[in-house]
Amino acid sequence: MKRYKKIIILAVGNLLVLSACSRQPDFDAKSYVQSSLDAYYHGDYKDYANLLEISEKDAKKEIEEDFNESIQQQFDDSDNITDKGIADYAKKLVEVKKLAKYKVRDEKKDEDGNYTVSVKVEPSDVFQTLQQSSAEVSKEKIAQGMKETDPGVFASVLTESVQKSIDKNSYGAPVTVTVKVEKNHSGTYELSETERSKLETAMFPTTE
Repeated sequence: MKRYKKIIILAVGNLLVLSACSRQPDFDAKSYVQSSLDAYYHGDYKDYANLLEISEKDAKKEIEEDFNESIQQQFDDSDNITDKGIADYAKKLVEVKKLAKYKVRDEKKDEDGNYTVSVKVEPSDVFQTLQQSSAEVSKEKIAQGMKETDPGVFASVLTESVQKSIDKNSYGAPVTVTVKVEKNHSGTYELSETERSKLETAMFPTTE
């Protein structure tokens, strides 16, 4: 069952898929980062939708579709997991997202009109324990006489491994992450992929 490790590692880094940017003239970088994180991690879309001047329904749809597409892409080369299995796994990763602990603190504007925003983060160890959880669940399946190629086994190992790590999740010492919110080529503010990854890595560190 070596393939589980690959899929689990792919899960990390595919949580944060925000491509939003704000067009408001009275831009508030702190609120932008806070509402973006709240929408993506905790499913609180109200402030995020207001900031982008779209409906909460559209904000929810945008984020969920991007997230589900990123999960689906992980299994493009896999022929032993059903659409239901992928959907069940995605639901577990939504639960992982809700473990995110952060507090947006200060913002500073530079002479170019760009911002730096500091975010206090409490690191979750959910992905650091996932490899061990996967090994434990795989061992249980093997003891029951199951094989990776058996229908549903691949998906069940993934979802049960994630659940096991969620159940024993704990947080490390708080760290402060500083991210840049800059104007893009169209003149709107956004968090770049690099900046989003900094937050993701801090909130959900992995074990190499």
